[in-house]
Amino acid sequence: MEQLDEWTTTTVINPLHEAITDGDGIECDVVTCETVKKAIREKVLESYRNGQAAGPAKPRTGYRPRRQFSKQN
Repeated sequence: MEQLDEWTTTTVINPLHEAITDGDGIECDVVTCETVKKAIREKVLESYRNGQAAGPAKPRTGYRPRRQFSKQN
């Protein structure tokens, strides 16, 4: 999570902050917004590919479902 926080700060927050403080208004310029969107898409795609490379989830071993008891009157 620490790496994610660092990446978010350097790739998303800092460029947007610079665009806001350096610009005339609150809207960020199109280039900055597109750059940030592209970085986010690349990070999501990287995460997806890492999940695909890991393969399917393995079934739990030693798992026994709870027995269902009916109410006795």
